[in-house]
Amino acid sequence: MKIPPHTLFVIIVLSAVMTNFMSNTATTALLVPIGLSIASVMGADPKAVLMATVIGGSCAYATPIGMPANTMVYSLGGYKFRDYVKAGAPLIVISIIVSMILLPILFPFYP
Repeated sequence: MKIPPHTLFVIIVLSAVMTNFMSNTATTALLVPIGLSIASVMGADPKAVLMATVIGGSCAYATPIGMPANTMVYSLGGYKFRDYVKAGAPLIVISIIVSMILLPILFPFYP
């Protein structure tokens, strides 16, 4: 069974959303076993699925919660929660689009 592109898209979006509301390390630790399970059931190379999980887990741009650096400058810079969303959401969308193009090229599902 082949990994359809929408499965990879769901994995990366789920990871990107979760990482903005919890630690990126915790998100990745939570989703890696799920990604491994999905890859093994589909008979795919786990590198592709795990890379989607890791890249999505690194997209903690839209809230001050996901990364310590965001939290540190939150009060010092006088930022509001919506300031992070305005700047971070477009970056997440761009990251997902670029990842969806490059992941199948750099990490083929079925080597």
